[in-house]
Amino acid sequence: MSKFLKDLIEFGKEFLETAKHQSKLSTLFDLYTEKVIPSFVSEKDLKEYYEKRMEEVNEFITKL
Repeated sequence: MSKFLKDLIEFGKEFLETAKHQSKLSTLFDLYTEKVIPSFVSEKDLKEYYEKRMEEVNEFITKL
């Protein structure tokens, strides 16, 4: 029983570390997409790019 509890606690610690790491990555990605990309790419180009990507995703889903 003691080993089970130790394993459970260790799993919880690893899960928390993974969650922290993912949130940091998400924050860095959000910062990059909100601040860096718009500084060198026009809004019109971004809109066209995302519309094209969404069409590709929709086509892919339809083929499935």
